[in-house]
Amino acid sequence: MAVPNAFNLTNNMENTFLSKLDKINVSVDVYYWLENELLPKVSADGYTADGQSVLVGLVRLRQVRVPLDTCNFHGVSGSRLLSLYFFDMCAEDYTRGSAVKSHFHPGWTKESNLTDTSSPWVYRQTDSIWALWHYDSGGYVEDIDPRLPDYNHRLSELRNMSWIDRQTRAIFVDFTLYNANVDLFCVVSVLVETPATGRARAQVDLPVLRLHLYNQTTDLILLTFQIAYVIFLTYFIYYAVRGILKDRMEYFKEIWKVLDLIIVSLSLIAVAAFGARMVLTENTLANYRENNKSFLNIAPVVLADRTLLNVVSTLAFIGCCRCCKLLSGNNSLSLMQKTFGRAIKPMLAHGCVIVVVMLAYVMLGNISFGGYVESYSTIYNAFLTVTNFVIGSYQLEDYVLFPTLGTIFFISFILFMNFVLLNFFATVMMDAFFTEKETFVIPEDREIVTYTMNRIRARMPGWCHGHGHAENQSPDGVESDPATTSFGSSENGCDEKRLPDMETTE
Repeated sequence: MAVPNAFNLTNNMENTFLSKLDKINVSVDVYYWLENELLPKVSADGYTADGQSVLVGLVRLRQVRVPLDTCNFHGVSGSRLLSLYFFDMCAEDYTRGSAVKSHFHPGWTKESNLTDTSSPWVYRQTDSIWALWHYDSGGYVEDIDPRLPDYNHRLSELRNMSWIDRQTRAIFVDFTLYNANVDLFCVVSVLVETPATGRARAQVDLPVLRLHLYNQTTDLILLTFQIAYVIFLTYFIYYAVRGILKDRMEYFKEIWKVLDLIIVSLSLIAVAAFGARMVLTENTLANYRENNKSFLNIAPVVLADRTLLNVVSTLAFIGCCRCCKLLSGNNSLSLMQKTFGRAIKPMLAHGCVIVVVMLAYVMLGNISFGGYVESYSTIYNAFLTVTNFVIGSYQLEDYVLFPTLGTIFFISFILFMNFVLLNFFATVMMDAFFTEKETFVIPEDREIVTYTMNRIRARMPGWCHGHGHAENQSPDGVESDPATTSFGSSENGCDEKRLPDMETTE
């Protein structure tokens, strides 16, 4: 579940340590940012600059590199082309397969066979919360303790020996802060990318999590609910297995049973992720207690916690959708369900047309505007931009540079997508609704439910006044005839003169 105070803590960290991160334009600006912004604020009198948190462990710098002379120019000799423009060596963008993993002497001179993992010139594997991204978890690592008076001297050595140079493609700055007031850990992870095109760009990830569980009274209540959930999960596993063995493939033809099976599967994943998080937390804290002068690497805990959070959020969504079955006795919801069932096939067919048209605009925007507008710079960005365009979110500044083509793109998309294609969805739904309404028959079990509710309402004082006319309406808003209502009662259940006769009939 969401961690209380996580947003406030994250917002405080951004304002305290990362307010000037956008000043990094080239890779060497990282030195200036570390020396003048980050490290002094982390080590201010034992506490951070805000006076509410403390640094746990060290600050870790890590970089990934690419080799030189790896550019491929098709049709032209690479060396001839480079010499033509007085360019001695070139290095492509980073990929996992092209990363440098050799050991070097200080200054990146000559390859070395040294395996001293404390050296920033030796490649080593580590854990990183960016491991699921484009970058590998390994690299060249330097740990710095900003509480020591000579930490600037170490940064100066790295700068003088060009630890960050033109082969550097990404720089990671990781450290962990602990706020005892709210008992939360915040992992600050900064990624500075230095692509082959030049200008650096920074990204930030600030996961917040609680490592010490079950220390408060509310945590014990949460533990009780977790144990109860596991007990119910065991029963539902038995129920699902018995249903599959009994009905075979017929079991998967009912949507509610399929949702139950999905809930059971996700619940098992959540239990496994929760167990992995507990084990990883204990191992990480035990290792840190043995050497509290080292870097606290809780990246595996963060990855397990995010997996758990994603699974639990999906479970909450599916569980709420599953509650719709409890309302299946409502005639309006039953009519809506049948309407969606009738309209799903034509909607899918029409949706394919919309997707094709959207992809056409994606390709047009990427090819025409991609070299000048960031929102169309890649296929992925162009697809997001077009999707936002569909829901009415767009930036007119993106098309100012192209007065002719941009105007045609903008107006044609509005007319063709919003006014024509999307309105077909409403047309398909309305056609299916009116078709189902003409043939809709209230099931007998729901007539019993309606009769029971009307009998209860009839005995509630004051219910009949002001509610009779509203209750005489059918799900589609058309007033029904009380004489045709099942079980011989009026639709609103407020015809008190007939109640004794109904009891006699029973």
